[in-house]
Parts: sequence; structure tokens; C-alpha cells
Amino acid sequence: MQLSDEGLLPEALARRLTHAGPSGGERIESFAGPLIRAKVRLVPGQSLAAAVGTAAAELDITAGAITLTGARLDPVRYVMPTYARTPEHVAYYSDTYAPAEGFTLEFATATFGFRDNGPFLHCHALWRDAAGVLCGGHILPLDTTLAEPLEAELTGTGAAVMRAEFDPETRFTLFRPFATSQAQGRFITAHIRPNEDFITAIERIALRHGIRQGRILSGIGSTVGVVFEDGTVVEEIPTELLITEGQITTADGTPRADVTMILIDAQGRLLSGRPARNLNPVLICAELFIEDLTDH
Repeated sequence: MQLSDEGLLPEALARRLTHAGPSGGERIESFAGPLIRAKVRLVPGQSLAAAVGTAAAELDITAGAITLTGARLDPVRYVMPTYARTPEHVAYYSDTYAPAEGFTLEFATATFGFRDNGPFLHCHALWRDAAGVLCGGHILPLDTTLAEPLEAELTGTGAAVMRAEFDPETRFTLFRPFATSQAQGRFITAHIRPNEDFITAIERIALRHGIRQGRILSGIGSTVGVVFEDGTVVEEIPTELLITEGQITTADGTPRADVTMILIDAQGRLLSGRPARNLNPVLICAELFIEDLTDH
């Protein structure tokens, strides 16, 4: 069956959403650079963005990803995906949640970059409430404080910078990668725009950079609901997702992405699975960091 230019099957085309702004520009942006990887110790008592920003500055990382498993946050502020209140957006964020007590992240991944000339994070996270129920949401990094020291792995590059800018198409301020050096390497910084198929966009990034074997170090974003490989369908449009595991392999010369993700929908439900190929248009954006493991 013929695919659209976005990598979508005909039955997925109806799920694409028209955003308020113009849809021009490159739909999949990606840059390769030298990989910097280090175990870092995040200092408590400052905002989550500042704590990661300090560690990144010491390593000369200007675009990167960090895993925040075990981070104790207090105070913490977060939002959830929800429906838009005005025609200016196709989806939006809930009011800010401000729990009386902080919590410890069970798993979280964050994009590191800059907003308004200061360090910033785009962080999707999982944690358990007082009853032990797994919860998820979008952590606000400037309003959330790291309450205890944390050892974490930070990966990134200095050959690109993730910079948050106003996006005319979606009417949100979003991270985008910009090259700062011609140096090439094994660390791929990428951004996927709306209505591209989530999985095949990853495969096109791999093909562009000659990746025959790779590992997704971090992936966060949103899709229009979701269709999983096992047939599970989430009809709620607003979602946020984080990749928990992702590999790129090659069969017959063509890269193939195998991804497991956790998704939270507008009802606050968490679902885990493998998103189906050619059936999941990106909602607002997706940010990806890939390590090229190809034996060039």
C-alpha cells in the first residue's frame, strides 16, 4: 500500500491535524557531532534546569540528553497534556500541578538546551504517588528544585545547540537543533515536526546519517493518540511520550527503528508499548538523541 510523503498509511492520514500556523520548513532536522558522555553529580538546592545546566557547561555540552532516574524533587511543578482552550493550538497543557510534598522520579528523560539565554530542559517523567500508583507528566524545570544530590549520565555534543524558539506552525516555543560546528561524530541531535510518522521519521534520520546500528539515548514528544503494534489504540488526541528503549538495526540496507515508549493521554492514563510503523503522526514535535554504533 502506498505511503504518503510523511510516511503514513492512508488510514493514518485522517488523524493528521492542521495547526494554526504555516507548515513550511524542513520537517525533520538533524545534525551529527562528536559525542560527549559523562557521569555527573547534580547539586541540589537549585532549579532542575540550573543543576543540569551547570554540569553541561563543565563538559561544553550545548545539546544533550540526561536520564534522571532517582531524582528527588521538592518543590515540584508539572503539567499534563490536555485539549486546547482556543483555536490557536491543537492541544495544550493542563493547569500547573503543585503537590504539597515532592517526590522521587522513577524514570525521566530530558532534552537539555537553552531558552532565553539560560539553561533549560524539556522533561517527561514517571513517578509514584503516595498510594504507589505510577504517574506521569511534564516537569517544569525552572519551577522544580532538585532536593538531593543525584548521580546521572549526561550525553551531548558541542557541535549543535538546542535552542527554544517560538514555532509559527504550532504556536508553541519548542526546542530545535542548530549546528554550531562542521565537526562530525556519532551523536545525532534531531527534531521531528508535526504530522510526520514517528517511527519512519527516526528511520529517515538514521538513513540520512548512515546509521546501520544505533541506540536511541533519549526520545520525548507527542503523537496524535497512538496505535501500538499489538493493536491497542488510544483515541485521545493530546499525548506526551517518552522512549524507554530504542534501537536501530539494518535489514536489506534499510534502517529499522524498534522503539518501546510510555505514553500519557489527556485522561492521565499511562500506556506502554511499541508504536506501530506508518500509523502515528507526530502531534506537536519529537526530540531525539541517537548514538551511532555503526562500525564505519
